[in-house]
Amino acid sequence: MTFNLRTATLIATATFATLATPASANADPERAQAQANFVAADVDQDEQLDFGEFTTFINLNADYGLGRAGMIRRFGMHGKAFGQVDANGDGVVSKQEIAAKAQR
Repeated sequence: MTFNLRTATLIATATFATLATPASANADPERAQAQANFVAADVDQDEQLDFGEFTTFINLNADYGLGRAGMIRRFGMHGKAFGQVDANGDGVVSKQEIAAKAQR
């Protein structure tokens, strides 16, 4: 498989689709796990992920087999995925940016 920016974008989009809507009691268990992983990765609790926290988030999702996070980890594409999700280029990824990317 040729792994390029387009592939990284598709993988990131599939991975982040699990965060597109809020978790509820009846929510998809994968979505709830992805949201829990976001919270666990957000060490400074600012509801945004810097690159280090984002890497942890991807790795946690990969550990749980969520989306295509395993492919991002396997191919070391954390940086490209981060760049694709950080829409405003401010160096952090918010839940809103993840949701917006998942809806494209």
